[in-house]
Amino acid sequence: MTKRRFVALLVLAAAATLFSARFLQAQGTLPAPGTQKVIMENPFVRVIDVRVAAGVAEPMHTHGRGVTVALTDYDNETRTAGAQWSKSHTKFGDVKWAEPVTHEARNTGATEQHVIRVELK
Repeated sequence: MTKRRFVALLVLAAAATLFSARFLQAQGTLPAPGTQKVIMENPFVRVIDVRVAAGVAEPMHTHGRGVTVALTDYDNETRTAGAQWSKSHTKFGDVKWAEPVTHEARNTGATEQHVIRVELK
């Protein structure tokens, strides 16, 4: 094996290790891993694809501040610890800003809730 090939393999192995560690770390820190998937992450933002089927509830979880873009129309309810449920209807294309929150949520409509959430770090 040539020195050049050895160095290339070493760099490839290091990159694969870093990617795997980053992927596993991102997957382990999801607010609700059953309904959310990290699709991009860097030192500044984390982008999450959220899909909540009709009738599905997410347990208490935390989000950082960020923007949510609705990819479907949906109805849901949310509440923070000890508060009343708050109902809302979201339309395809709605863009919402949210401050950090710890809440639980449930899809109360007949359609899937599909949003892209961009959280600032």
